[in-house]
Amino acid sequence: MRYSLLFLVILFFPTLAFAHAMGVEVRLKNNQIHIEAFFHDDSPASGSLVTIEDEAGNKVLSSKTDKEGKLQVPAPPPGKYKIKVNDDAGHLASSSLIIPMIDPSDVTKQNILISKSPDREEFTQTPWLGVTLGLVTIVMFGFIARRLYQKPKSNS
Repeated sequence: MRYSLLFLVILFFPTLAFAHAMGVEVRLKNNQIHIEAFFHDDSPASGSLVTIEDEAGNKVLSSKTDKEGKLQVPAPPPGKYKIKVNDDAGHLASSSLIIPMIDPSDVTKQNILISKSPDREEFTQTPWLGVTLGLVTIVMFGFIARRLYQKPKSNS
């Protein structure tokens, strides 16, 4: 019975299931990678373990974020990488990275998003479509339940 109740809560309130999802944004600036780890409510994922691996699975970086959920390190050589962020409380974020070859004199490419996940603004915005669909679903179930349990009118 209690598992049924939990299922119904998650079904009708899916934002509760993902309320503390973790995101990661990685930018390339001046030959440094700037990593930000954060939760869906826009709070920082401070003290989270960040690991970066190359395509062969070799660990390139293993370090922790600061109290603001940030980490800045020298950029590895151009290529494809995988970043994983773990806060040791069950929250995990991962993304692929592509570090491009950039001419240092090209100032137009000094702050580029290199992670293949949503950026912080997109990740933390209110999911209005999901909220709307959830409310419409609840109203529909209410209407159907009302029709099913409505007493038939007598023809006297």
